[in-house]
Amino acid sequence: MRREHAALLWTLMLGVFLGAADLNLIAPGLSAISHAMGVTSDGGAWLVTVYAIIYGLGLPIAGALGDRYGRHMVFFAGALVFGLGSLLAGFSQTFALLLTARGVQALGAAALIPLATAEIGSAFAPAQRGSLLGIVGAVYGLAAVIAPPIGGVLVSYASWRWLFFATVPLAWVVAGLSLFTFPEPAERRAAPLDIVGAVLTAVAVGALLLGLEYLHRGNVPFGVASLVFGVLLLPNLRFWERGASGSIFGNLTLRGGMGFAYALGLLSAAGMVIALFVPLYGLRALHLSETQSGIALLPMALAAALASWQGGGLTDRVGAMPVLTAGFLLLAGGAYAVPALGALPGLVVGLVLIGGGVGLTMGAPLQYLVLGLAPRGQSSAAVAMLGTFRALGTAAGPVLYASFLPTFGHLFLAAAGVGVAGLLAALLLWGSQLRPNPV
Repeated sequence: MRREHAALLWTLMLGVFLGAADLNLIAPGLSAISHAMGVTSDGGAWLVTVYAIIYGLGLPIAGALGDRYGRHMVFFAGALVFGLGSLLAGFSQTFALLLTARGVQALGAAALIPLATAEIGSAFAPAQRGSLLGIVGAVYGLAAVIAPPIGGVLVSYASWRWLFFATVPLAWVVAGLSLFTFPEPAERRAAPLDIVGAVLTAVAVGALLLGLEYLHRGNVPFGVASLVFGVLLLPNLRFWERGASGSIFGNLTLRGGMGFAYALGLLSAAGMVIALFVPLYGLRALHLSETQSGIALLPMALAAALASWQGGGLTDRVGAMPVLTAGFLLLAGGAYAVPALGALPGLVVGLVLIGGGVGLTMGAPLQYLVLGLAPRGQSSAAVAMLGTFRALGTAAGPVLYASFLPTFGHLFLAAAGVGVAGLLAALLLWGSQLRPNPV
């Protein structure tokens, strides 16, 4: 790899790490933040919820901006905005200001991960693409694993405010590096962004994510109302975008292969969310301690990181569809193995298989596929839209699984059903003989 490509890759990976780590970094400090701000633990949890929702609704807009004005400047702006949000969060004196700052952070993060993925698709040779996208997945997984311990150290030995201050230097380093390592110039396109369409998209996606969150918290009236509002807004959005100049969707469509790819993104994220229920399963079904229940997730995390890393190189050799199919097969088999084998051995074997499936389905193959299916000049928007569908899957998963509690066997069978649905969709797409375009 040439020196300039290596420098670009380091910049992109630091951006991915920054965006992925922040959601998990504050988890150990939620109790301290809630106490300092005088809110309940349920209120403090909105710091995570607001970040996730704003991140999800910001993805399609960030992708469209990257395609229009160049990924270089949008990535730079995302890192800069993230750093400003972190600084504002660290100095916040009220909970409302802290929530606002979390939203600013999320908007910055929405420009980092999808644009880094799209840049890999265009700046590096096709023969390297799968391997490099596998590294993206491994970095994302590494950030998710090491961020909570780092957050715990910061809260214990400094202050909860350092959960935010600590990310400011890294954000601005990423912004500075992007100025010198990105190869593409910031070219302004003739068609301006459709502002009304962008706002309608953000409101629709936000309403869907908020509705799923309310349902997960048991607030059924608000959840259903928000979901209905978001669903009713979608046809109006499509009607507006059809005649609008500078539509953020451009030539993207949910028909054909791209629709299948986005469905696979939603199902892969919904399958991954079963990890949230593993500690509860360990405590109540296997009667493990809290520490043991937390450690039980380690095999899944390690398997996911290894599969994501190896899945990239495998995608380069055999293509995306065989790897995706294998991933959903592992996800379904692992989820079924937990109640079928029973007790602790079943949990360990099942989580290793689930982790392998998550690493393959959430890692390089699906991103590789979307980059190949994207209309020319819209790779950033296509990858960002994949992120939006994954955000919807992440929000829908807990609602689905919680409906099967307190019977834990049914809970994992529901996860196996998600894996089977993904397997069938992958086989249908594979059988269509669809051939992605070169990126």
